[in-house]
Amino acid sequence: MRPHLSLLGSAFPSILALLLPATGGSAQAQDPTFQLLYTFQQVGGTPVSIMEASPGNFLGVTGTSPLVFAVSSAGSYKALYNFPISASPFPMVSALNGKIYGSALSSGGTSLAELFWVDPKGAVNTLQYNGATQGGPSYLVESPDSHLYTFFGTIPGSPALFSRLGSDGQPVTLYSFPAGQGVPWTPPFLGHDGNFYGLASIGNGASVSVFRITPAGSFSWVIQGVATGKYGLAYIPDLILASNGKFYGTLPQGGSANAGIMYEVSMDGTYHNVYEFSQPNTGIPETLLEASDGMIYVTTRGFFEQGQGYSSVLRFNPSTGKVTTMYEFTNAANGECECRFIQASDGKLYGVTANAGTYQLGTIFSLDLGLPKPAPKISYIGPSSGSAGDTILLFGSSLFSTSAVSFNGTPATTFEVASSQGVWANVPVGATTGPITLTTPAGTTTTAEIFTVQ
Repeated sequence: MRPHLSLLGSAFPSILALLLPATGGSAQAQDPTFQLLYTFQQVGGTPVSIMEASPGNFLGVTGTSPLVFAVSSAGSYKALYNFPISASPFPMVSALNGKIYGSALSSGGTSLAELFWVDPKGAVNTLQYNGATQGGPSYLVESPDSHLYTFFGTIPGSPALFSRLGSDGQPVTLYSFPAGQGVPWTPPFLGHDGNFYGLASIGNGASVSVFRITPAGSFSWVIQGVATGKYGLAYIPDLILASNGKFYGTLPQGGSANAGIMYEVSMDGTYHNVYEFSQPNTGIPETLLEASDGMIYVTTRGFFEQGQGYSSVLRFNPSTGKVTTMYEFTNAANGECECRFIQASDGKLYGVTANAGTYQLGTIFSLDLGLPKPAPKISYIGPSSGSAGDTILLFGSSLFSTSAVSFNGTPATTFEVASSQGVWANVPVGATTGPITLTTPAGTTTTAEIFTVQ
């Protein structure tokens, strides 16, 4: 049997074309093209994040009058679910059972604590916890073992608990952060080696450290004590693991000008600054994204003083260290950073801005930089052996619209796309031992790992 989150059962739609009609792809623009998709007005607002639920269809959450919303690449918008009380929702993630999960906590984690999910038809379901006694989940991350992992708790004064959510949605604590190890500050993410990584704030934001936690709960530091600068963590830093195997992070007010720095950390803990911003009014770097061209895209908040300053999207070349300005938010009606974005299956960047736009409640936008569609990647096969008819998982990225799977050249007659990260495929009759090949409209990938046919 294929593993799944039995909390919800196994739906496994072929593709989550669930909420809104997507538009057909268009030719990539040579110059940056900004499109305002939606401006928040009275209901909802202050969008926190956005994610692609199916090609051209997105889900997100807001922090003011908090709700879950859907929006298409054409700008069609729909509110799906209003949280029952004031809450702080966290970004949503896709799961291998074909559903989209998120979490929300009220201020202090004492009233509302819930896990919510959106099913393929767009219905929202919830599982509530006793926020006063146990808190609830925060940032969620999907693993190829079909479990969600999270920092659970967030009751004031309690330690951060890195946990795996069981099939009933209840947490299984893997690691408890002692006081000296600080507070997890960024969403945890899954590394290429199957371990989880993240950034911890130490000494009330005086420094940050990169940590590693194995799925079994073993903790270690990648690097400790990176000073954040004169003003600490007044703004939110970010951390990613790029395809070159190195971490890249932002310290929004680090550096000699207090305008921010980008840094690089190797797996062995080797650290160096890769770029320092010279002016606060065009600096204050926050979020990072590695795109399909291998470049890292950075959002800068900008520090507005006496009418001067603006937010930007920059491109950083990790090979040369060159930084190029790609887009400037000079039109306040479009929004401005603080902004968070993703690269969607059509190659465009889609994002949200908080506390900006015409009504100062945020916007949803797309930014076409002429980037190629993200090519499919497979990082994990599970299990790595099996017989004809067995179901295996192909786990990776950019797997939407998978059109073919073959086992050492033998086509699989049955496969299902659970999410952009996972495809379930049945081993075909006649398959032989060898690599697995997967095809999407953006390209073809072949696994480095060999699948053994028994």
